[in-house]
Amino acid sequence: MSEKIDVFDANYNRIGSMDRMAVHKQGLWHHTFHCWIVREGNRTDDDVLLFQLRSAKKKNYPNMLDITGAGHLLSGETPLDGIREVEEELGLELTEENDLKYLGIKHDIMDESNGVRNREFAHVYIAREKRNLFQYRLQASEVSGLVEVPINLGIALFSQKLDVISSCRAVRLNSDDEPEELSWQFSRDDVIPRVDNYYLKTFLLARAYLDGATELAI
Repeated sequence: MSEKIDVFDANYNRIGSMDRMAVHKQGLWHHTFHCWIVREGNRTDDDVLLFQLRSAKKKNYPNMLDITGAGHLLSGETPLDGIREVEEELGLELTEENDLKYLGIKHDIMDESNGVRNREFAHVYIAREKRNLFQYRLQASEVSGLVEVPINLGIALFSQKLDVISSCRAVRLNSDDEPEELSWQFSRDDVIPRVDNYYLKTFLLARAYLDGATELAI
């Protein structure tokens, strides 16, 4: 049975709720949750932004890198209710220690080849987490791995100063759904395509967030 999600007009006024598949087919506005996780290193160059590797079982963009934790908000849910996505996908229960910071709304618009029409008000958050990659509990049906991307190199990559980051620390689930460590060669082609500079903005905000900035907006 498909999920019911809230539908909005272009000014973010709620106008009702509908079946999620119908919303995507008709290209109606709805809202979603994005949460980016950062880990602070011993040096600035060791600070990383965490990407999730989408499962090969996913209908849309399988085996591509995406936001650390994200998902649709169900009918009646508020933006912060989206935290459940992080717990379901990564086994991470966000608390005050994670210093969750709201960055605002990103307008996510894309028409995909399979007929899905995305018109999303995406509520974007950033949080910090100390745990290492093997301490996450991945939901294999949704996430098949995690990749740590150095923030300073990510800024260089998405500002076109680099073509590839040669070695990022990563884990990927094997055939038994157990995480195995590997080195990931990260490029702009690895991430879900978006029409704006979302990834560059996120890396820049991650840098500012870890540097102690308090006034941040996507």
